[in-house]
Amino acid sequence: MVLITQSTRMWLVGLAVSLGIFLLVYFTVIQPSTNTANQALKTGLQQSQQAINQAQRQLSTASAQAGTAASQAAGVSSQASQQISNATKLASCVTAAGTDTSKIAGCESKFGH
Repeated sequence: MVLITQSTRMWLVGLAVSLGIFLLVYFTVIQPSTNTANQALKTGLQQSQQAINQAQRQLSTASAQAGTAASQAAGVSSQASQQISNATKLASCVTAAGTDTSKIAGCESKFGH
């Protein structure tokens, strides 16, 4: 609704009311939703990093135990290292992208499976 008035006072009152409504909606709806989404993203990234670290530990343990089957273990180790490297790059890319969904999608297409 557009209200045209000659009174500057009415215009300022309308501006103040509009600003008040915007701030109320922002602080009660938008900001909590954004904070929840950001926290979920951070939690997901932490879990991804923990999984990557665990995979690296398992890989190093498996490499140490596979000393007798060097040729077979080298192929598996190389493939696992490559997958861990891609996962690390994906996690770094998503971390750098923050909450920008287009950048996250780009990271997934570049480093995802």
